[in-house]
Amino acid sequence: MKLLEAPAVTLRADRAPDHPVVITDAVGIRFEGGRRSDQADLDLGVLWEQWSGPATGTPFYGVLDPEVQREAADRLLCGYCHRPAGRTPEGMLWLLQTDSATHTWPASIRTITPPICLPHAELALKRCATLRRGHLAVRAPEAERIGVLGTVYSPDGLPGEPDELVLFTDTARLPFVLARYLLLELRGAAADTALRPLRKDRHDHR
Repeated sequence: MKLLEAPAVTLRADRAPDHPVVITDAVGIRFEGGRRSDQADLDLGVLWEQWSGPATGTPFYGVLDPEVQREAADRLLCGYCHRPAGRTPEGMLWLLQTDSATHTWPASIRTITPPICLPHAELALKRCATLRRGHLAVRAPEAERIGVLGTVYSPDGLPGEPDELVLFTDTARLPFVLARYLLLELRGAAADTALRPLRKDRHDHR
């Protein structure tokens, strides 16, 4: 089946969580049938959701594939082409669905959105009606991993609300988090007012 063209980080209809039952004990959570020390991200202190599916289905635009998001945010890859996003003296480029009026520059911005390379940012503004209705383009010289969005389990094994924000400084809760998305903080971010939609006479960069 031919892949429908969409940003690499976009979740598709045939992708879904696919992991064993979550077990809670005194030291944290783990998947049934294994040891936490073999399953958890010991550097960050969390257990990551496991997803499966061929990623050939209908794209859910605006929803991020957790496994692709995690790699792109961690390695600062373009969310569209999944290659290094590139950098100018002002920093890397982010294209966010938010209102610039709420920020005083330079700003610190928390986001799960990976960076984007300039050609694909221009292409996204040309093709995405949601972004054309309102977006924020920023460049940031620094992006730090500061936490995750995920489900926090109680000591009796009950899951909390999905996509709860847990910072890496919250060391007591991290072992009980089934993490979905990696959270970044963009430091020293400034608005990029030069970004414009891709002109028709320019080639798309896939």
